[in-house]
Amino acid sequence: MKLNILFLILITLSCSTALPKIRTDKLSIVQGITNSKEVEFSVVSEKSRSLRFEIRSAEGEVIAPEEVKTVERDFSPYAIHKMVFVRNPKKDYNLYAYEADKVIDQRLMGRGQQSSTSLRLAIVSCMDDAFQDKFKIWEELAKRNPEYLLMIGDNVYADRSGPKTLIVTPEILWKRYMDVRLSLPIFFQEKLIPIHALWDDHDYGQNNSGEKYEYKKESKEIFESFFAQELSDDDFVKGFGVGGLLSLGDFNLYFLDARYFRAQHQDGRHLGMDQENWLVTHINEEKTPSLLIKGDQFFGGYHHFDSFQGNHPEDFEKFTESLKKADTPFVFVSGDRHMSEIMQFPRGLFGKPSFEITSSPIHGKTYPDATEINPWRVVSNKGNVNFTIMDNLAKDDHWFMEVENIGASGESYYRRELAVFIKDLQNNLNEVRKRRSGQRRYRKSRRHRRK
Repeated sequence: MKLNILFLILITLSCSTALPKIRTDKLSIVQGITNSKEVEFSVVSEKSRSLRFEIRSAEGEVIAPEEVKTVERDFSPYAIHKMVFVRNPKKDYNLYAYEADKVIDQRLMGRGQQSSTSLRLAIVSCMDDAFQDKFKIWEELAKRNPEYLLMIGDNVYADRSGPKTLIVTPEILWKRYMDVRLSLPIFFQEKLIPIHALWDDHDYGQNNSGEKYEYKKESKEIFESFFAQELSDDDFVKGFGVGGLLSLGDFNLYFLDARYFRAQHQDGRHLGMDQENWLVTHINEEKTPSLLIKGDQFFGGYHHFDSFQGNHPEDFEKFTESLKKADTPFVFVSGDRHMSEIMQFPRGLFGKPSFEITSSPIHGKTYPDATEINPWRVVSNKGNVNFTIMDNLAKDDHWFMEVENIGASGESYYRRELAVFIKDLQNNLNEVRKRRSGQRRYRKSRRHRRK
């Protein structure tokens, strides 16, 4: 009897994981879009504090923000300060936060991409803040010195608070986003890493939800407030929902919103007609190496979880047919699955080699190996928290990728070298740059403003 009681106590404790402790020793800072001219930040602080921000180079150059925006909610004691700076991408800078004339926080800015022909990415998803015992994995990620960190979905479990499932309202969404911003180590480290984010169902607001979610407009506003990809317009084109196109050197990163327009029935659209047409148009106009990124998997017909192929099979077939017409080399990037894998597709499917790289979870629930059979799988990692490092190189008409999946203690679960052929890469890139140089959407003037 005593053993049974002890067993029940242990089970109860294991299921009542508390939310992590809120940090107050430093500001919570996201360095967002970091490109050829601009760098954007989102900083969380107590609403009662009056703060001023600047960046300063190693040579002593002081730069004020081009634009400042403050976002608040009446029920919350915290405010979000958003700002964008224009700086020299070849120089090192620190971000300074002042209260009155006192420096209250200082961080080394990440430079972002250093060579137009190469790009080192860290890819993460499923950041469940109830698993604080796994937070040290962020130290391992930082050691890899990624030039950009892609948070591609379930960055906030807004519909859960510890073991409890919540009915999500805009107020709950804001509070759960704030829980994550005030606790995860990635937002408090000394050297910032540029971050670009996308959502999936849990940070959208409701499990397995889509276009019918009641608070989707409010959810979009909250997402854009907490991340730093709203004010910058240098080499970034806003797409649909929270998606967009981020151009980094010789690479295009297409962030696709697979929740805002997602039909609940199988014969509907997964990305929405306008977003899919936007993507296909861009893909057909350029031959630049492209990452097609969304929260859940593209090729997931082999399992019963969310995926483009599994949820909307007819639309998926039309989508893949439209991609066959493009000369652009592309690779799919996804999360959500609480496991990581690489899929490789035969040349006959798209007329060129292509892959899907799935990375999940960085800290969240893990599952043992299942019996499901994925006909496209090259390698996988199940049952372990993990992240993926993807080194990209555009060289000699080829796109080379080295993909490594890494665990909480730095162990390498797998590493693969992948390659895609690109016809006339350099000629195409020169034409693309020439065309873009006359189309950049720089603001004619910017004013410091607060909202």
